[in-house]
Amino acid sequence: MIAAGEGRRLSDAAASRAQAPVRRQPRSTVPTAPVRQDPARAAGSSSLAVSTIAPPPVVLGSHANLSRSRGYLAPVLNLRTAPLVPDNDVECLTQAIYYEARNESEEGQAAVAEVVINRSKTRGYPSKICEVVYQRNSRTCQFTFTCDGSIGRSPVSMTAWTRAERIAREVYAGQAQPLLPASSVNYHANYVRPSWGRRLERVRQIGAHIFYGAARGGGRTPGAQDPVSEPERRPLFHRIEALDRAYALVTGGNAPAAAPPDGQS
Repeated sequence: MIAAGEGRRLSDAAASRAQAPVRRQPRSTVPTAPVRQDPARAAGSSSLAVSTIAPPPVVLGSHANLSRSRGYLAPVLNLRTAPLVPDNDVECLTQAIYYEARNESEEGQAAVAEVVINRSKTRGYPSKICEVVYQRNSRTCQFTFTCDGSIGRSPVSMTAWTRAERIAREVYAGQAQPLLPASSVNYHANYVRPSWGRRLERVRQIGAHIFYGAARGGGRTPGAQDPVSEPERRPLFHRIEALDRAYALVTGGNAPAAAPPDGQS
């Protein structure tokens, strides 16, 4: 190989090293400032984020009963079993992001969190975030994952769960750039066509979700309820003068003085 010019002798390497002395860079006399890591960037990095909220455990036998209709698998909702509602706002936001949009982009996940927060600030919806996420009535639940068996059906992907928690914290703290107007309290997947979609102003589409704003021409948005008025307070007992006089005759006492008419003292 060496004779054919396809290799080189061992002495060639030594000679080449001898001919090329190593030059050392002079040390700088100017002190260098220590490199500081941006805490905001570190907190926003999905590779550095660590989940502090435990995901829902797997429940044996938990499954969704699905019925096929026009190619769409509609879940059969369980509205009889009371849900286990967390008491932590960020945990409920994390659940909503994970189960509603874990396969969406970070923008799509943040938009889902915005809808939940917008509802908590809109008249007609519960004022607490967890109550918004788990809102239901006798016919349906506002967020399907809370009553279709999604929670506990299969182990949670910790990578997706950690990212959902990070996004939930950012949106909850107001650190994320708003993506939707404050009036946006409804959305649906692009593979369904709910009847209420025609009554609302379409805001934008992010990934597979279409987001809506206020109702056209006013009116209520889906899921909103009329506020319950406080019942009129009435006295539990009414004083009857005839009974007072009868009691006085029986007991031999004096009847109490009659109360003056309203507006007189």
